[in-house]
Amino acid sequence: MSEHDIVAEWLKIAQDDYDSALHLFNTRCPKPLEIICYHCQQAVEKSLKAYLCASDVDIPKTHDTGLLCDMCTELDGGFAKLKNACEDMAMFATHTRYPIRIEIEEQDTEQALKQADEIYNYVTCKMAKSIDG
Repeated sequence: MSEHDIVAEWLKIAQDDYDSALHLFNTRCPKPLEIICYHCQQAVEKSLKAYLCASDVDIPKTHDTGLLCDMCTELDGGFAKLKNACEDMAMFATHTRYPIRIEIEEQDTEQALKQADEIYNYVTCKMAKSIDG
């Protein structure tokens, strides 16, 4: 698989995670808030890993979206504006997948959906600009 194909796969998985989160938010009652936030975190993680892969950076085996954002910021300072959102997402990686859960409100989930969408779009826009020239 070429590097381009791997990057495209990272982005496809990111989009699939986001689409799954949005679908669950819009169709389930009661809303599975923890799972929705988990998928949002996964969308952000995969988006950032796509950018790192496209930049020929070794991708660490981590779910820490704050760390991944720091790595992206080292390559492009524009990622610094995403730092708080990426750090917010980090807690959804594992805390939502175990019996001891964090308290998540519907507005937290709405915010996670918004942030995941913004980060994914930011990454894809940056990558399109670098490809276009």
